[in-house]
Amino acid sequence: MIYADTDFFIALVKGDDWLRESAAALATENEGEIYTSRATMLELLMISDRFEFDRMEALVYALEIASIPEDETVLFQAAEYMEQHGLTAFDAYHLAYADSDPIISSDNAFDNVTAERISIEEHERE
Repeated sequence: MIYADTDFFIALVKGDDWLRESAAALATENEGEIYTSRATMLELLMISDRFEFDRMEALVYALEIASIPEDETVLFQAAEYMEQHGLTAFDAYHLAYADSDPIISSDNAFDNVTAERISIEEHERE
């Protein structure tokens, strides 16, 4: 399985995102293997006005691509990542939620903690 953070969904739903084609290719190549979290969906809602995309459409689209399993222990792991690695709350939550699975993201903050990031921008160059 592969965990997708908010950057991945922004690239898919934001009309003029430079990573859109690459993110779409990753979604197609990994169909049925992508999951995310409620925090990702909440973050997507939080930024919908700033990036000017239809939030209902974005949620429907994201939920067609990714499943959302939940585990409360993730919150404690996220707090630990914040303390140990100085990550933001959302980044720490994404990393904890992914556990040992790769993360599809354009955020290089994960690179200091895991080697399991699938870079959206690197995929574009392939």
